[in-house]
Amino acid sequence: MAYHIRTAFRGSNPTLQICDVSSGSVRMAWEYPREASRDEDPELAAMRREEAIHELFRRLFLLTTEQYLNGELDVMPRLGAWRR
Repeated sequence: MAYHIRTAFRGSNPTLQICDVSSGSVRMAWEYPREASRDEDPELAAMRREEAIHELFRRLFLLTTEQYLNGELDVMPRLGAWRR
C-alpha cells in the first residue's frame, strides 16, 4: 500500500496527513498542539506538546507494523537504519 504524505502549517503549528494512494482515505492525521493560553502553566503546556509528539511516533510505528504484517513492505525496516 503506497501512501501520500501531506505536510502543512496552520499558523505556526505543523500538521501531517498520511493518505492511502489507492483509496484516498486518510490513514493518519496529526497537528502539533497549539500554543498555550496565557492562563495555562508553561510546564503543563510543554508536557502536552511532548505527549503529542510521542503519540505521533506511536501511531507511525503502528501504521508501519500494520503494513509489515499485511505483507505490504518488501523487508522489515532495520532498527537504526536512519543513522547511516
